[in-house]
Amino acid sequence: MSALPSASRSKLAKLLGMLGSDHGGERDAAALAAVRLVKAAGLTWAQILATAPVKREPLFSTWRATCAELAKRPGDLRAWERKFIADLPAFPRISSKQRYILAEISDRVLAGKRS
Repeated sequence: MSALPSASRSKLAKLLGMLGSDHGGERDAAALAAVRLVKAAGLTWAQILATAPVKREPLFSTWRATCAELAKRPGDLRAWERKFIADLPAFPRISSKQRYILAEISDRVLAGKRS
């Protein structure tokens, strides 16, 4: 199943938002435009509504375990890395940049420990 491109999804969201208009003509035009947009993408409404939502990272992902493993080896960490590793678990989620930095540290420090 192909998903609706991001730009089309934004346009569809605007059109569906117009369905609450107080003006009947505006509602009709928005509904027809939405149907045309879905058909032009070669999709059905059932496919649009069945599109899986973007999955968010679980609150307790493996990055917390990685932080715990790294915290056990403070002698192998630079001063800023120790602070970074100590502060990271306080966040409910981490950014892509934080994940990248954690992976870099983990690859360097824990590489010999992995099997």
